[in-house]
Amino acid sequence: MPELSEATRPLYWNISAVWLMYTLFLIAFGIFCWGLYRRVSSWRRGKPDGERFSDWGKRLWLLIKELALQQRTRDSWLPGLFHSLIFYSFLVLVFTTTIVALDCDFGTSLFRGYFYVALTIGAELAGLLILIGVTIAIIRRTVKRPKTLDNGFSDIWPLLLIAAIIVTGFLIEALRISTKGDDWAVLSPVGQGLSLLFGGLSEQAGAGAHKILWWTHTVLSMAWIALIPYTKFFHLLALPTNIFFAKLKPRGELSRINLEELMESDDFDEDTFSVGVETAVDFTWKQRLDFDACISCGRCEEVCPAYDIGNIFSPKQFITSCLDFLDKKPASGGDAGETEPPTLVGEGLEGEEFIWYCRTCAACMEVCPACIDHVDTIIEVRRNQVLIQGELPDEAARALRTMDTTGNPFGHQDDRMDWMKDLDIRVVGAGEKCDVIYWPGCFTSFDLTKQQIARDFCKLLSQCGVEFGVLGKDEICCGDPARVIGDERIFQEVVDKQVELLNKREFRVLVTSCPHCYNTLKNEHPQFGGNYNVVHYTEFLQELISSGKLQPESSITRRVTYQDPCYLGRYQNIYDAPRKVIQKVASSQILEMKDSQRRSMCCGGGGGHYWMDLKSDERINNMRIQQAIEAGAETVVTSCAYCKQMLEDAVKALDLDERLEVMDIASLVVFNSPTDE
Repeated sequence: MPELSEATRPLYWNISAVWLMYTLFLIAFGIFCWGLYRRVSSWRRGKPDGERFSDWGKRLWLLIKELALQQRTRDSWLPGLFHSLIFYSFLVLVFTTTIVALDCDFGTSLFRGYFYVALTIGAELAGLLILIGVTIAIIRRTVKRPKTLDNGFSDIWPLLLIAAIIVTGFLIEALRISTKGDDWAVLSPVGQGLSLLFGGLSEQAGAGAHKILWWTHTVLSMAWIALIPYTKFFHLLALPTNIFFAKLKPRGELSRINLEELMESDDFDEDTFSVGVETAVDFTWKQRLDFDACISCGRCEEVCPAYDIGNIFSPKQFITSCLDFLDKKPASGGDAGETEPPTLVGEGLEGEEFIWYCRTCAACMEVCPACIDHVDTIIEVRRNQVLIQGELPDEAARALRTMDTTGNPFGHQDDRMDWMKDLDIRVVGAGEKCDVIYWPGCFTSFDLTKQQIARDFCKLLSQCGVEFGVLGKDEICCGDPARVIGDERIFQEVVDKQVELLNKREFRVLVTSCPHCYNTLKNEHPQFGGNYNVVHYTEFLQELISSGKLQPESSITRRVTYQDPCYLGRYQNIYDAPRKVIQKVASSQILEMKDSQRRSMCCGGGGGHYWMDLKSDERINNMRIQQAIEAGAETVVTSCAYCKQMLEDAVKALDLDERLEVMDIASLVVFNSPTDE
């Protein structure tokens, strides 16, 4: 055998009229470019979304990280496995093909020697791994058939096309080795093994079969290039593009429409005024890109609590319905021959209640490999339904009317301070200074059973000598219920008023025990001039414990699990602080439920559902409590008043009062903290 430094093979062996290949490439590339132009043109028809054109360095790093590491894709092990096999192997084949093209078309001599050895072995292994990956994908679709995965012909044939390209490539290699021979055939074990199948062919027959298969392989490859913009292959371009233009702002920061400014502008027209998404022209270019980037992998459905309990809602169906809606033609309207553009709700989605089943828990966004902003778009649709169409669930409408009248969705402002009547708590007035302002939130302030959360937390603050106070009646709703339900008018009015009141005080930290308040105060209020150092009470407690100011005893003997609130975990990425606090008072390790931390299941009260009772056969909070039981827990610790309420309701509904208790984290610490008495 010759020296490795001399290793190579003839290129285009047995192939004439190579010009035809380049002609086919130009045709395929032209078809590709036309399809790409149509896709990009569709995006450009969307409304502006200027936030996406900032922090180019951060965006580039995010793209490189996601493409190189495939973190989101590998988050689900089996799809992550076969996708990684295909993706990384595909890169090897593209690189090898590029080197061959440079040698053939530009006269380089790269494809030889040790480099040839490495590329040949790499390409051989890559082709084999692609076939393994494609086989796993096909078996998953045809045998395992997950209910969240589409399994139409359009989902199968792209995989078969990839397999056909790889198989014909191996057969070409086998026929070349069998017919011409190859001193370096050992570098191509698959081709060498397949060459045994053609051992009985004459040289002429082998060369003829080689030529036929070579052109078949070429036509299949060119067809693949041409079809990229018209099939699911388009995710090769749309998905990285969507990652590059992903939302860099905090997940909980929704876009702001300055209603007051719009309505006071000189060109305001009440007849044409619109907010949110009603028709196809209302989508932004980024939302249109979201729809194209979706590959219907079903991961969002796997983690969606509304879908899991059998609601008509599905985040995947929402995105695919929006994509289909873009091509929906206007219907004829009236004798004048006028046409009315189709509306998304009613004509594009499954039923008028579809959008109201979403809990805005962001579980779909957490696992989406394409970085699609499901929740943001759903809120835009709700905004239009509430503000323009006047359509929303009756219970939600009642809560919003109360909020519009009193400044909160629960009751009269005079009752807000009832929870602190027998406590010596300072009310920080306008123009006064205070180190820490505690913001209990509306639910904790007004609900008789949740008031204990505020009372216990204040006891801990006093015990640690923290200088703190509250706003008293000057604390109104943070605006979260109105914003997630879609009433942007009420949201902006209460936020403007609250920011004005807060800015009249001077304080270092704004501590809240409500994750929904935390998200709104921290991420939404800065849009209105309210920039504060907002801290969740689990973070504050953890800091007090770390500093030694708070020293609870490890006396809890019951088996404990923790409920991650969606607006604290997935929205703020706060997972460790509450667990560290719990671990300080628990004598055993915290039990984790089946779905925890990033994949924690919503309690069912998010997205305004505390004020909406849409009917379903199963309830999310019941399912969550079942997970706590399966984990072996005797106590579920919460750090959100809404989670506590929803889980307590489930415990009662399932008749588990004697088996399982639900306790707030502040109360847990209070019961295990030594007092001065």
